[in-house]
Amino acid sequence: MRLLRLTPSRPIRDVRSAIAFIKDRRILLATGHSSLPCLAEAITGRALVGSWMADRSVYRIYAIVKAVLKVASVVAVPLILGKLTLLHRSLAPAAARLAADPARRQSAIAQLPPLARQLLAQVEAEGEVRMDRLSVPTSQGRRARGLLERELLVVSRDLHTEHGYHTSVVIPWTDSPIARRFVRQASRLAYEEAQDLLVRSAVQSAVCVPEREARRWFVFGPARFDALVERNQLQRLTSGGTTWLASVQARG
Repeated sequence: MRLLRLTPSRPIRDVRSAIAFIKDRRILLATGHSSLPCLAEAITGRALVGSWMADRSVYRIYAIVKAVLKVASVVAVPLILGKLTLLHRSLAPAAARLAADPARRQSAIAQLPPLARQLLAQVEAEGEVRMDRLSVPTSQGRRARGLLERELLVVSRDLHTEHGYHTSVVIPWTDSPIARRFVRQASRLAYEEAQDLLVRSAVQSAVCVPEREARRWFVFGPARFDALVERNQLQRLTSGGTTWLASVQARG
């Protein structure tokens, strides 16, 4: 794992080392499990079993991840499997182009369940919505918000309320810092070009990934994986009855 740089040569102890790791891999998960590197595991220096919040290093993980999210060179978006994904800023325009594509948005909205569609309409009409002011059960509202975030239709931020509890404030994706910061760079990318850049970068970061997993990574589906294999930019490997994907290009 360390030879292939899926984990650093030693556990990450500070924000500077975390940023260097993100710059090296370019795309990885903040926490959670997949074939991609995971910052939480890089911080502990070992594979995490179960939730990172139950790990003995939980406070160090929390502190470093929280600090990394404030760094300008790092962009966070629920891109891989709907989980919080950390991108080096060089990949942020591709993520912004993916989220803003009109046809993709229309397709995603058409498949939303009623409550999620209702929440999206309210967010877009009002500009922002506090989740604690919705007249729906908290669990249902949370699921609807999570779905909209995974589909890159909204973003949310935590709010410490005047009554001492936490809630989320939801705004349209188009008003998000990511969308506004990278709108010009994103406009220079074709939609398929943005998809291909994200796919190649993710496979390079993972080094080698089961194809069945990789094809579920992104909201745009698996078609670009096939196209990149046909263009010899990804290769398929078979071992033990499992088909794997790997990059055939040097990093850069």
